Amino acid sequence: MGIMLVYDITNEKSFDNIKNWIRNIEEHASSDVERMILGNKCDMNEKRQVSKEKGEKLAIDYGIKFLETSAKSSINVEEAFFTLARDIMTKLNRKMNDNSPAGASGPVKITENRSKKSSFFRCTLL
Repeated sequence: MGIMLVYDITNEKSFDNIKNWIRNIEEHASSDVERMILGNKCDMNEKRQVSKEKGEKLAIDYGIKFLETSAKSSINVEEAFFTLARDIMTKLNRKMNDNSPAGASGPVKITENRSKKSSFFRCTLL
């Protein structure tokens, strides 16, 4: 139902592979699968080979959400999973409402019980 395409911002070749992965998703996955591109290792800015703008442009070109993360420093990792989960649930709720008779049970909601520590498109060291 959801796919995260992750590349290493310190490795240009991993970024170049994203287009191949997207092509494979378009050929083999369900047409309504939610997708997100993640540029990982944003805590290693001094070794960066792929600019944030380049990642954002690729995501815009494919109509996919983009986020820079750091699994090591726990930057934007939870935000990425919550965002993808919310997008999946929104799509499921929309389908359920379109296909259900009047009086059926309401939509499922995913909520976050913590404060946001960083912006959606920014990598921030804590």
